[in-house]
Amino acid sequence: MENANDPKGRKPENVKKMFSRVAAHYDVINRAMCGGLDVIWRKRLVNAAVSGARADGEKKFLDIACGSGDVCAEFLKRDASCRVTGVDFCPEMLEIARKKCAGARSEFVEADCQKLPFADGIFDAATISFGFRNFNDRPACLSEIARVLKAGAPLCVLEVARAEGLFEPVQKFFMCSAVPKIAKLFGGESADYEYLAKTTMYYPKRAEVEKMFSDAGFKNVKTRPMAFGMVAITSGELAGAK
Repeated sequence: MENANDPKGRKPENVKKMFSRVAAHYDVINRAMCGGLDVIWRKRLVNAAVSGARADGEKKFLDIACGSGDVCAEFLKRDASCRVTGVDFCPEMLEIARKKCAGARSEFVEADCQKLPFADGIFDAATISFGFRNFNDRPACLSEIARVLKAGAPLCVLEVARAEGLFEPVQKFFMCSAVPKIAKLFGGESADYEYLAKTTMYYPKRAEVEKMFSDAGFKNVKTRPMAFGMVAITSGELAGAK
């Protein structure tokens, strides 16, 4: 029997169906839930990836679980000469992303993050934005991302982190009680956002996430907490560069 809240116990096809249902309202609900701060967080994510990329000339960026394409669009704004590839397993999300990032410098691929359809060592940086906690095998995904990155390339993950101390009950109340109500107000299904909110409670703590990065071959792993520790960017460089 699958656990409705823990990604490890939820069948991928059911998660895919859920994201298909929320796709049409996804951007609006995200802005409402975060008060627009998610735009700032994504800019910081992209800045970290771009500044960490070592290649000269045209850079190739990979966004995993790209959703509606916000991070890919930010890459295109940030670096006028780059090429961006977005990967997601939800065709409805990819359709929105293609419209948002129309142009020759972007492509969007329907694929599983554990089986990326790319050659080894071709990307200069990779990002994941609010998707990592939904992966049911995070170490396998990190290893596959490492495979397609160049040596020294950064991986930057923006995610809802588990708050500690005084902010832990605040986060739990907001994510489990307020978020489903906000989603319903803007046209979403409250049950879908109950799942998305409760996955936060199953998300590993900072030290565990950093260890996953290290175990997958990333070095100089660090975490940048934001919003009183309720959101964070974890980043590392793929080992192998001199």
